[in-house]
Amino acid sequence: MSVLFSDAWAHALGDALNASAAYRDAAATWEGALLLEWLPDPQSPPEHSVYLDLWHGACREARLGTTADTERSAFVLRGDAVTWDALLDGRTSPITALLRGKLKLSKGSLAALLPHVAAANALVEAARQVQNSVAAVSLAPVSVPEPVARSVVAAPAAGESVRRFQSISATALRYDTPPMRLWDKAKRLGIWNPADIDFSQDRKDWAALADDERDFLLRLTAMFEAGEESVTADILPLMMAISDEGRLEEELYLTSFLWEEAKHVEVFRRFFDDVAGVREDLTRYHTPSYRRIFYDELPHAMGRLRTDRSPIAQARASVTYNMIVEGVLAETGYYVYHQVLQTRGIMPGMQKVSALLKGDESRHLAYGVFLLSRLVAEHGEPLWQAILARMNELVDPAVQIVHEAFACYDPARVPFGQSPGPYVEYAMGQFEKRMARIERARTQTLADVYGSQEYETN
Repeated sequence: MSVLFSDAWAHALGDALNASAAYRDAAATWEGALLLEWLPDPQSPPEHSVYLDLWHGACREARLGTTADTERSAFVLRGDAVTWDALLDGRTSPITALLRGKLKLSKGSLAALLPHVAAANALVEAARQVQNSVAAVSLAPVSVPEPVARSVVAAPAAGESVRRFQSISATALRYDTPPMRLWDKAKRLGIWNPADIDFSQDRKDWAALADDERDFLLRLTAMFEAGEESVTADILPLMMAISDEGRLEEELYLTSFLWEEAKHVEVFRRFFDDVAGVREDLTRYHTPSYRRIFYDELPHAMGRLRTDRSPIAQARASVTYNMIVEGVLAETGYYVYHQVLQTRGIMPGMQKVSALLKGDESRHLAYGVFLLSRLVAEHGEPLWQAILARMNELVDPAVQIVHEAFACYDPARVPFGQSPGPYVEYAMGQFEKRMARIERARTQTLADVYGSQEYETN
């Protein structure tokens, strides 16, 4: 750390950026200076800073920063020693650090950074190379740990029974556990029928929309519908893994989880049929980052549980499904949907749908946070590092989905007067809150996690 943020380090970083073809290509549209600030600890003021004058893939100046550089910089990024170490040894990415609140954007907006995620990653890679060349210790990236243990029930021998009935044993059912409390909420609050939603006014409102407004809502709904179908199909391996481990309370809750996801598929299909009158291939609305998450990452992570039910495989699956697909994407998307319809005062049927889905998803997310917390409390630091590694893999493409959706419209004329900024900030706040809960499990016992009341909400 002695050379980090020194004058020599700053000049070396500038040279590395100008020598990097990857940075030059990724930052071709970047305009504006960047100030990087180093804090000894989260509560201290900045102690050192590096000023980078960046312009269209080139670094025109790199030096130690001054107080005057705050005004001339388009963005000011502030982090403590632990955060910069994590960035430079590959344990986190810039967007992950921002979403978790570890890296602070004290000037500029996160939404304005969205088009430049690749440039930020290339910049950090150049800094990593500089640090590796001058640091006294190796900063090699941390790899995903090997699975802690497998937990697959072996097939019984001929004539042997492995069936055990918890519900009529001394264990019985533990009604006070987070999964059972979520199960109780699902029974009380999740009873609604997609066929009962009244879309009569929605049809009239749809007909009165401008073409670009209909396109905007079709785009959102096409992403929702495919996403809901994906999570409905892909949750079964997780349910089987939980069942094979004999976690009856969790299995009970997961039956409602699957049922609710299936209802979400039906209700969005009813929107296409009864409101928009659309029966055609809508995959044209699926952007490259969307396809990566829903066509590749989600089915592969969940499908792996058919053959590998280790704690780390479960954690990687839950991060993909709960934290990224549901937490960053679905929840933010529903928030956009509801805000658009409520602000305009249109489509009361779909406003009701978005409220119902928000309630269902809050329970799904609460279970995901509980599951990851339980795994961390059970298996310790290797599990936590696996969660962070999976987050680093998926946060960038997840955030890019938001950018790609809005990039399809003229920034000066986005339908309904929308912009990505408020929704990125909303997603960031929700993500940071949930990650903080999971991180607390590093210092908790399994009894602490099971006894907590905080998993009843998302």
